[in-house]
Amino acid sequence: MFNRAKLNFAVDALILVAFLASAISGLVLLTMPHGGYQGGRNPDFGESVLFLSRDNWNDVHVWGSLAVIGGIVVHLALHWKWIVCMVKKFLAPGERRASADGPQPVPVWVSDLDN
Repeated sequence: MFNRAKLNFAVDALILVAFLASAISGLVLLTMPHGGYQGGRNPDFGESVLFLSRDNWNDVHVWGSLAVIGGIVVHLALHWKWIVCMVKKFLAPGERRASADGPQPVPVWVSDLDN
């Protein structure tokens, strides 16, 4: 069975593939001519790109986008404990713990060096 790391990888890979399908189909739809039959006067009617018509590219775009949304929902569900922990940490009043790297450097502006 899947362990947690393999499951996270599979979900992230699904999101990546679905995003690429949605992005590429979106670019194809953006550049592909559109328009109806227009009584036979439209020379671009029925044109295809990579053997797919505009309707097929639209289907790839819609289903790819839905898969991205579904993958993000699963991704958030898998990381929900971490999200809650981080929100509590950032919203908690009181002292903040020092970072693991020690004290943070104070930024020095160039105008401060001229004095």
